[in-house]
Amino acid sequence: MTLRRAVIALGIALLALAAALAETGARKGGVVVLLTDGVVLAGGVIFERYRYKPVLDQPPGPGWIATAERSVEADHVITVWFNPQTGERSYVRTPPG
Repeated sequence: MTLRRAVIALGIALLALAAALAETGARKGGVVVLLTDGVVLAGGVIFERYRYKPVLDQPPGPGWIATAERSVEADHVITVWFNPQTGERSYVRTPPG
């Protein structure tokens, strides 16, 4: 199981626990804390997948322009490519040097 799936599973388990405690009439504060933690864990990991774009191994294609913007990772450099027609940005892994 990947870390991503484990965190989502933990978030869902907290939501289920919050629902079960709410059914039994447990104190509202504890239910709210479990509910909030479950939403933040599961929702944050799910939202992150759509917020951040994957790093590509090849330039995106025609119409894209490589910018001067770079970021250095452990074993490669990330180059930002820009499409002036759509305003979209893409991130491409390039070998260092």
